[in-house]
Amino acid sequence: AQAIFVPDPARQREHHSAQTLFVLLRAMTPIQTLEKNLTEASSPAGGVAAYAAATKKRVAEQLNFCRHRFVATAQVSKEKVVAVASDRTVQVTAASAAGGAVVVGTGTAVAGLVVGSAVCAVLGFVPALFTFGLSIPLGALIGGGCGAAVGGAVGGTTGMAGAGAAGYGAYTKRDEIKTFLNLATAKVLGVVAATKSGVAARTKAAKDKAMSVHSACTLHVAAKVGLAKDSATKAAVATKAKTLELASDRSVQVSAASAVGGAAVVGTGGAATGFVTGGAIGAAVGFVPAIFTFGLSIPVFAAVGSGCGAAAGSVIGGVTGLVGGGATGYGVYTKREVIGSSVNDARSAVGSATKYVKDQAASSAVYVRARISGATGGTSEYGSDGSSN
Repeated sequence: AQAIFVPDPARQREHHSAQTLFVLLRAMTPIQTLEKNLTEASSPAGGVAAYAAATKKRVAEQLNFCRHRFVATAQVSKEKVVAVASDRTVQVTAASAAGGAVVVGTGTAVAGLVVGSAVCAVLGFVPALFTFGLSIPLGALIGGGCGAAVGGAVGGTTGMAGAGAAGYGAYTKRDEIKTFLNLATAKVLGVVAATKSGVAARTKAAKDKAMSVHSACTLHVAAKVGLAKDSATKAAVATKAKTLELASDRSVQVSAASAVGGAAVVGTGGAATGFVTGGAIGAAVGFVPAIFTFGLSIPVFAAVGSGCGAAAGSVIGGVTGLVGGGATGYGVYTKREVIGSSVNDARSAVGSATKYVKDQAASSAVYVRARISGATGGTSEYGSDGSSN
C-alpha cells in the first residue's frame, strides 16, 4: 500500500521557528564581533576598514547561506505539494468534497433563498404602511440574498465535509470494499445457483407428478365421457322417439291446431275490445287536464289507452284462446266417439220423431176427409186407407 503523507501544522511551525532562530543567531555573531572590535580599536582607521570588510564578507556568507536554506526549503515544500497533489487519495477526496459542496450547497442555497424571501417578506408587512409597500419586496430581496448565502455556505461546508470524508473512506477502503463485493457476489451467485437447481428439481418432480395425474385424469374422463355419451345417445334416441310419437299423435295435432286457432280468434277479439275500451278510458282520463292542454290531452290519452288496451287485450285473449282452444280441441278429439254416438242417437231420435209426426199428420188428414165426406154425402176420392180411388 502507498504511504500517505499528512503534514502536521504544529511540527511545521516548530521547524520554521527553529530555522528562523538559527538564521538570526548566525546573523548576530558578526555584529557582536564588530562591536567588540570597534570597542578595542576605535582609533585606528585601518583596523576599522579591515573589520568592515570582514564583516561584509561574513554578512554575504550568511545571506548566501539563508538564500540556500530558503531555496532548499522551497524545493522540499514544492516536492511535498507535488507529492500531495499527485496522491490519488487526495485527488479523490478533493473531487468528492467539491462535488458534495456543489450538490448540497446548491440545494441549501435554493432552500435558503425561498425561506429567507418568505420570512423577510412577512417581516416587511410591519413597516409597509410607512414605506408604501416597498418594504415587502425589499425585505424579500434582502432575505432571499441572505438566505441563499447562508444556505449555500452551510450546505457547501456540510456537503464538502461529508462527501470528502465519504470519498476518502471509500478510496482508502477500496480493496476491502472490492473484496466484500466479490464475496457478496460469489455468495449471491451460489445462492442463485442452488435455488436454480432446487427449482429445477422441484419443477421436474412437479411435472412428472402432473403428467401422471394428467394420464389418470385422462383415462377417468374418457371413461366418464364414454358413459355420458352412451347415456346422452340413449336419451336422445328416447327423446326423438317420444317427440315423433307426440308429433304423430292425432290428439296432440288437434290440440295444437285448436290452441293456435283459439289464440288467433280470441286474441284478435281481445285486442279489438281492448283497443276500443282503452281508447274510451284514455279519452275519459284526458278530459281532466284538457283545460290546461287546450284539448290535446283527449286524443293523446285516447291513443295511449288504445295502444295499451290493444296490447293487454291481445295478450289476455291470446292466452285465453290458446288454453281454451287447446283444451276444447283435446277434449273434443278424445271424446269424439262418444260425441259421434250421441250425434247418431240424436239423429235417429229426430228421424223417428219426424216419421211419427208425419204418420200422425197423414192419419189426421184421412180422418178429416172422411168426416167431411160423411157430412156432405159424397164419395171421397180416397179410400179408407187414404189411397186414391
